Amino acid sequence: MKRRTFVAASAGALAALPLRGMARDTKTLRVRFGSDMSNVDPARIFQIENQTIAENIYNGLLKYDQKTNKLVPDLARSMQISSDGKIYTFHLRPGVKWHKGYGTFTADDVKYSMERILDPAASSSYAGQFADVERIEAVDPATARVTLKKRNAGFTNKIAAWNQGWIVNRKAVTELGDKYPTSPIGTGPFMFDKWTPGTGVDIVANPEYFAGKPALERVAFILIKDETATAVALQNGEIDVAFAINAPEVIQRLKAAQGITVVSRDANNTMNLVLNTTVKPLDDRRVRQAIMYAINRKGLQDDFFKGLKGEAYSVLTSTFPEFTKDVPTYPHNPAKAKALLAEAKVPTFQLELVSLGLHPYDQIIVPIANDLNAVGIKTNITILERGAYLQARQKGDIATCITGLVGPPDPDSPLVSLYATKAFPPGLNTAHYSGVDDLLERADAELDAKKRNDIYRQILRKTMTDVPVIPLYAEKVVLAYSNAVHGLVQNTFNTLEVYPIKLS
Repeated sequence: MKRRTFVAASAGALAALPLRGMARDTKTLRVRFGSDMSNVDPARIFQIENQTIAENIYNGLLKYDQKTNKLVPDLARSMQISSDGKIYTFHLRPGVKWHKGYGTFTADDVKYSMERILDPAASSSYAGQFADVERIEAVDPATARVTLKKRNAGFTNKIAAWNQGWIVNRKAVTELGDKYPTSPIGTGPFMFDKWTPGTGVDIVANPEYFAGKPALERVAFILIKDETATAVALQNGEIDVAFAINAPEVIQRLKAAQGITVVSRDANNTMNLVLNTTVKPLDDRRVRQAIMYAINRKGLQDDFFKGLKGEAYSVLTSTFPEFTKDVPTYPHNPAKAKALLAEAKVPTFQLELVSLGLHPYDQIIVPIANDLNAVGIKTNITILERGAYLQARQKGDIATCITGLVGPPDPDSPLVSLYATKAFPPGLNTAHYSGVDDLLERADAELDAKKRNDIYRQILRKTMTDVPVIPLYAEKVVLAYSNAVHGLVQNTFNTLEVYPIKLS
C-alpha cells in the first residue's frame, strides 16, 4: 500500500511537467527530490533535501570547496586567529545584500546567528557544536569576533556553511516567526520562492549575489518519491537531475541509458542503528554487542544494495583523514549474539525499531528485524513520517532509531552529535552515550594533526567497543543527470549546489 501511495504522489508531480519533445527552458533546472521539504531553519535543519535548499540560499563565514572539501572564504574575506588559538576575528565582505529587501549583511547577523544556536529557547540540534564558544562580538559592522573558552582545533569547521554555520538575518527571523522555517531569507545565489507541499519547491536567481548572478534563473525541486518513476522522468526529459538514488535496479537502468550520466562518490556519513543506552537491557554493553553480531550487515550491502554501499568500520567513512580500520569488528555471528545475550541474562526481550518513512530506511529495517528475531530479540517496527521522527529523536526516549548524519568532513560533526553529552536530546545523541567526552575534549585542544588523529582513533575504538551506535553501511551518494546539464559537481555531503550549473 505504501508503494502505491508513493507512485500516486509521483504521478501527481509528473502531471505538471512538460511533455517529452516540447521545447524546454534552458534557464530552469528541474531536480528530483525523494522527500518533501520540511524545515530550512539552520537551528533545526535536518534531511538532505532541506540541506540542499539551504546550501543554495545561505552562506557561512567559510564554505567547503565542492570538489576538494577544503575550507575557503565565503562571507568572511579573511580570518585571524590569536596565538593562544582562542580568539577568531573575521573580516566580512562589504555590501552583501540579504534577499528580498532585508538590508545589508553585517557582523550583527553573525552574532545573532551564533547566539541563537546557543540559546536554549531555540532547542537547536546543533548547540553542542558551539559548546566551546564563550562570547560573540560585533566589533563593527564589518568585523565579527568569537572568543572560545578553550582552543578548539576544529572550530573553523563549525562556522563553515553547514547547519549551525549558515548565517541568518535577525530581522527576518524575528518578523517571520513560526513562518521562517518554510520562508527562509539568506544571502546566497538563489532566493526562496515557493513551497507547494506534496509537489515541490522553487528557488530563483539572486541578481545581487556578491559572486555574480547565476546562469540559471530558476530551480524547481520536484517531489517524486518512487525511484522507478524518477528514472522514467529523467529518460523522458521531464527532469534534468535525479537526486539521491538508492535502488540498485534504477541505478543500473540509468547507467545503460543514452544521454544520461550517473556519478557516484563516497559520502561523509554512514547509515546507523542508534541504541538508547538508558533503556534496559540496552544499557548492557553485551546486549548492544549481541545486536551488532546478530545483524547481517554484509548481507545488506551485497543483497539489498547489490554492492552499491561500502563497509562501515565506524561512523567515520574513508572520506575522513581520521578514518581507520583498526577497530573492533563484528562479523555476522548469530551464535555469538545468543551467547552474549545469555551472558547478560536476557536471552529474549522486546525491542522497538524506529525508522523514518523514506526509502531505503523503511525497507532495510525489515531484514534487520528478521536478523534480531532469529537470535531471540522480539522486534516490532515503527515507521514515522519526517516530523514525528524528528520529534521522537529530540524528545530522546525512543529505544532505537535508524539514522544517517550527513555533514562536512569534520570528525567532530558525527562524533559530537552522536556521542557527546552536550548533544543529548534535543541534540542528536539519541543513544544518551557519555563514554568519550574526555577524548573529544582532548581532540579539540590538540593542534598537532598526527596526535589529534591518534585521539580520534581512540574514540573510534572505544565507541566500537561500547557500540551505542551500530554503523550499518558506509554511504555512497549517487545521482544521475541528462547531457543538457553542464558544470555539476558531486560533493560528499549528499547535497547539490546548483550555482555552477548551466543548461544547453
